Amino acid sequence: MAEIEFENITKSFNGVNVIENLNLKIKDGSFTVLVGESGCGKTTLLRILAGIGPATSGKILMDGEDISDVAPGKRGIAMVFQNYAIYPTMTVKENIEFGLKNNKVPKAERERLIEEVSRSVGLENMLSRKPGTLSGGQRQRIALARAMVKKPKVFLMDEPLSNLDAKLRVSMRAELIELHKRLGATFVYVTHDQTEAMSMADDIVLMEQGKIIQQDRPYEIYHNPNSVYTAQFIGSPAMNVFRDENQGYFGFRPEKCRLEVPENQSSDWGQYGEVVTREMLGNEYLYKLKCAWGEVMAKSESGCFDYKDPVYLSVAKEDIYFFDRDQRKIERRCRA
Repeated sequence: MAEIEFENITKSFNGVNVIENLNLKIKDGSFTVLVGESGCGKTTLLRILAGIGPATSGKILMDGEDISDVAPGKRGIAMVFQNYAIYPTMTVKENIEFGLKNNKVPKAERERLIEEVSRSVGLENMLSRKPGTLSGGQRQRIALARAMVKKPKVFLMDEPLSNLDAKLRVSMRAELIELHKRLGATFVYVTHDQTEAMSMADDIVLMEQGKIIQQDRPYEIYHNPNSVYTAQFIGSPAMNVFRDENQGYFGFRPEKCRLEVPENQSSDWGQYGEVVTREMLGNEYLYKLKCAWGEVMAKSESGCFDYKDPVYLSVAKEDIYFFDRDQRKIERRCRA
């Protein structure tokens, strides 16, 4: 395990700063997820930590030691790439063993480590097979096993599930969470998928244009967003946000909406609207509504409303968030 600290990190490409004076602490043994839109700097930060894309200025500390100039192979870090980076002409065993041979690990020790990690990720019966004969999830396990066999302090993962289908991504998320708990190592994971971030992370770092917008536990980042950007990036569907009469902003989550037949309304605060679309999501429905505020996304257990039906939309006062004009500072939710 290892604690990581970025101090005043700047990274420039062709004279343009894509990350500038960034400071970040990653807790020892945490599962930290860097999340944000494409181009926000999250993969660049991961590469800086790995030592394969050095920072222009600033330093990186691991357990208090400056590793900024330490060679990638000596940092105690293993990286799992988006495209797995496995060798198609080698067997599963040869792929796992490759780094060990390069580091001149004795054969008996290599065999012990390969047996241990292959069993851990469910590849023990596939060691003689070539990657091309395996599924996407199995190839992902090869990449994980090759990282695990190095016994690193830190695992870096760059969008490792993006090439998998939706069902397999869900099962692999659970496997990675279990693996993290079992190994106790520090995981730093990059994704643009906020669902992955929310479901897997101990700690989420939300980035935009090379800056950290918010760092917090999933619960806090969802229930106490510090900006409009966070509120609308985290959550599916995104928070509904509108201008208020004081030129600030207010917002509420779709699941906090209450939908009623207009003549049976029980709330004094809300808006009359009309159903634009209805989607069934299993045990609940997702509605798009048109009202005086604009378009509103609302979740409801009731499927009794249909296209063009009139509806009364209300939200409890304690579920409304208020934002300043700059959208970057959030006031506390108002209390009834």
